[in-house]
This record gives sequence, C-alpha cells and structure tokens, in this order.
Amino acid sequence: MDNEEKKFGNLFPTGHIPIILTNIVQAGKTLRKKTPNEIENRLTRRLCKKLNQLPPFRDGPLSIHPQQEILSPDPDIDTPEGYIDILVSCEYGSEIYFAIEAKRLRVRSTSGKGKMDAGNDEYVNKGMMRFVTGQYAPLMVTGAMLGYIFDGDIEKACSGVSGYIDSKIKELKLIAPKKLSKSGILSSNEIYETRHNLKARGFTLYHIFLSV
Repeated sequence: MDNEEKKFGNLFPTGHIPIILTNIVQAGKTLRKKTPNEIENRLTRRLCKKLNQLPPFRDGPLSIHPQQEILSPDPDIDTPEGYIDILVSCEYGSEIYFAIEAKRLRVRSTSGKGKMDAGNDEYVNKGMMRFVTGQYAPLMVTGAMLGYIFDGDIEKACSGVSGYIDSKIKELKLIAPKKLSKSGILSSNEIYETRHNLKARGFTLYHIFLSV
C-alpha cells in the first residue's frame, strides 16, 4: 500500500473501472433521447436501468445509485449538498465509490432557428469542476464524465470539449499531458481521460461520449 492509499484509506478498486466503462458503452449503444432536448436526468435513469440488466450490476459486486445525494458532514444540516448523477458502489464503505457526472452536448433548441448549444461550458464548469473542487469523490482518485451527444456527432463533441478544456488548464489543475487524451484503460473503446493535481492527490477523470 503506498502513501496515498494510507492517507485516504481504501480506494475504489481500479480493476472495477474498465468493467464500469465497458458496460456504460455497451448500454449506451441503445440509449436514445425521447425528445430533442430531453434533460439528462431522464436519460441517466434509463441508462441505469439498462446497466442493472448487465451481469456486473445485476449479480454484483457493483451497485448503481442514480441521483445519489451528497450529505453534508455536519449532522445538523438536513439538506443535501448536491447530487451525483451516477454513483457506483462495491463492497466497501459509503465513501468508497466511483462517481459519474452526466451532461448534455450539442443540443439544438426547439425554438426559433434551432440554435446549437455545444454544452462545453456546462460540461467543464458544472461537471469536471465538481471533481476538482472535491464536491464529488473527495477521498477518491478516479471518477468519470459522461457526455450525451444529442446530434450524434461524437467527433465534434470531443473537439469542442477538448478546446474548452485547453482554455481552463489552470482552473482544472491539469497535469501532463494537460489535455483531453485517449485513455489506455480500454483499447477497444473510445474512452478519454484528463489528469489533475488536486490537494495531496492525483486524480484521473475518464470521459465517455454517447450518441443519443
């Protein structure tokens, strides 16, 4: 056990992470929006239902928890500090989990001329930053972002997110290679990653893009 593991106690088992990512990609192949600008929470609920039908979640050791409340450390506060879109737990305690934050990308408005909202600002500033600030997974060293691509153009979505990340290197506390890069965790799937230097810990954020 290295010093980082000693400081933060048990970490989410790294061997589970490729399984989670693989199954999200598999379940996401048949996930489709029901309206042109459907909110991500509804898509996420349907995705979780699909995941629960797959062996690692149906039979264990992994469990899916959509829209999981983040409880305040102050026992006198009875309102949540936020919600994690998807929390994956295993056999360890309540603070040992793999958090996934979902955002919409390339959503076209149904009003007027149908202006495109790339969603990059929301993805980075209200998604990735929640891991960087420690709102999500404060004791973990891994997590994931999930982008629902509404127009199906994964290449443009990745390019847009990547460009926005490039403009936020300092705020995101990126470390080498300081950009959105292909991840080696799954050679057969389009999984990306960014690496961050948080307080006393390195953090790897995986990025999954699903065409819906």
